[in-house]
Amino acid sequence: MLPTLRVSTEARVHARTDVGRTREHNEDNFLCDRELGLFVVCDGMGGHAAGEVASRIAADALREHVRGVWGVVRGLEEGHPKVRPDQVKALLGAAVVAANAAVHGAADKDPALRGMGTTLTALLLVGGRAFLGHVGDSRAFLVRNGQARQLTEDHSVVNELRRRGRLKPEVLAKFPVKNAVTRAVGVYPTVEPDTACVLVAPGDRFVLCSDGLHRYAETEPEIAALAEGPSEEAITQRMVDYANSRGGQDNVTAVVLTLPDQPQKEAVVQALTQSYSALEALPFFRNLDHRELMQLQAIARARDVPEGARVVSEGEQDDSLFVLLKGQCVVTRGDHELGKIGPGEHFGEMALVQRSPRSATVLAQTPSRLVEITRGDLFRFLRTQKETGLKLLWNIIGVLTARLRRTNEQLGEAREQLKDEVTAEFLVGEDPDERSEERDRPTVPEDFRQTRPLGSLADLPHRPVVSLDRTSDPGQDGPADPVGAHAAYEAEPENPDGERDTLPSPPTGAAEEPVSVPSNPKVPDFGAS
Repeated sequence: MLPTLRVSTEARVHARTDVGRTREHNEDNFLCDRELGLFVVCDGMGGHAAGEVASRIAADALREHVRGVWGVVRGLEEGHPKVRPDQVKALLGAAVVAANAAVHGAADKDPALRGMGTTLTALLLVGGRAFLGHVGDSRAFLVRNGQARQLTEDHSVVNELRRRGRLKPEVLAKFPVKNAVTRAVGVYPTVEPDTACVLVAPGDRFVLCSDGLHRYAETEPEIAALAEGPSEEAITQRMVDYANSRGGQDNVTAVVLTLPDQPQKEAVVQALTQSYSALEALPFFRNLDHRELMQLQAIARARDVPEGARVVSEGEQDDSLFVLLKGQCVVTRGDHELGKIGPGEHFGEMALVQRSPRSATVLAQTPSRLVEITRGDLFRFLRTQKETGLKLLWNIIGVLTARLRRTNEQLGEAREQLKDEVTAEFLVGEDPDERSEERDRPTVPEDFRQTRPLGSLADLPHRPVVSLDRTSDPGQDGPADPVGAHAAYEAEPENPDGERDTLPSPPTGAAEEPVSVPSNPKVPDFGAS
């Protein structure tokens, strides 16, 4: 990261504005204040001279407001522990609101200026951070290592249609009112600005421009190509010439700012690239665009942990997500090692959802570097980034759903394994032939088991077991009658007439004869038909 110094005073900067090829008045304005580290582009609207007035009032009012809260900005620059980056971002947003009030107030006082307004894109450099305040369709870009990233999102009709997927790209390219904006400074009594904070590195280059330029250089690679070269003055001239050569249908304004190189440039750029890639790979941050990821990167805190130091401790309350950038950590629970964590891997993400005791201890096995995002910092960020918060919510739901599904699958596998183990344990030591005979032995059908309510067995009269083995042919052996086969009970209800029905026993020594059953036997009802 850049050290806490006034990089804006050492930066190289150049700004240029041009009326273009078709307009009679130049309604654009820019502001470059090295002492404050404040750089602004405004594109006025309103016809005649009203647009020029609106853009000038907005830029001046913004600067005055930032100057009035400079003590807080300086506190962050000097590393004061009670000043957070999100506070400076909020102050820049308040400065844009103050500029809106100034423009709208001026229009109320002068009927000739009624309805005037302006876009506003502001860059505030504080130490190793760049803060942005934005309303309208002017743009801010960051160019690093030859690649450009757009830091703002247009508040325009065409961009809104693109975001909602209402028009195909080929139709959007020919859309007739590309310069129609959905938000502007000064048109209404209040305005909602976009604010952002990103980390910077030595040698970073920023481009602020009005739509008079980016209507002809619409893509990031085109801006990167125009921003090449060591001279900021030559770059701004190239940008104006480029727009005018393609029609120059609007005023053209460009501010180009390059931060000074420092010996640690390569290390800082490498660290920023590594942390960005690590955050991009996390399931919680899936589907976020580069603007959202760069802002998340800005709320993260880098931590260097020596070998053997604890990152988190089992049982302690914590609310941070950690991503390991360099080194190796080991995860333990009690005296048991659960696993290891390498570069690019993360842990503790559920603490962003709910503060709870840690389930394990994480130790640095080697000197390690981590990125930490706290729950409080994330929530403060999401309060001003509602769309990002919605994406994050869906990502969290997806992660939790996937984990619940995996848990259910694991429980099912464990249940089946336990069932097999218990079955095997009961079968240990048994003769396989006996198990086969037991398996082949006929069982009592389910409908013969509990077809008659017995109540309490203590209330039933008892008698010796009675066997009713009736064969289909009295003279031959044959299959047992189902009723006889299962009519063996130790308890039997009494005859309603007060007599018991008993079957005669054959005389001793006499040959066994088939048992005759009375024509109307009082045989217990077993439910068989």
